[in-house]
Amino acid sequence: MPPAEVVQHHGNPLGIPLWKPPYSRITAIDMNTGEHLWMIPTGETPARIANLPELQGVDIGNTGTGNAVAMVATANLLLYSDVSSDGTPQLFAVDKATGAEVGRVEVPAASRYGMSSWVHEGHQYVILQTGSSLTAMALPRENTDAGGAAH
Repeated sequence: MPPAEVVQHHGNPLGIPLWKPPYSRITAIDMNTGEHLWMIPTGETPARIANLPELQGVDIGNTGTGNAVAMVATANLLLYSDVSSDGTPQLFAVDKATGAEVGRVEVPAASRYGMSSWVHEGHQYVILQTGSSLTAMALPRENTDAGGAAH
């Protein structure tokens, strides 16, 4: 008798989790009232789910990746590390007030253990742990003529 085939299904034979998406998310909560202000999925729907023939023609929206994400808050932004649908590691920037994505940049690897951010001489810097190394970045300067402060 041949050995039994072992297949990891993540919830069902198609590999789709059994619970309703988003599979990973960030929820902004007003700490004074407990009100949920906004919720966004983290990252993008993985290609292994988006490209399933059984889901063709079905609008599943952005399910998020299902990954636990490292994040840090600045004065105006929430930065988090996850992957795009093709698996490319990204640093995502989200407006803290609205949850709208305001930018993203490819990074060498996803950050699973944390990141830090600080302002020096009016310029915002970010360091994230990417694999076995650190990646340091500087955010673009805001237009200081308009009275802009650090991100």
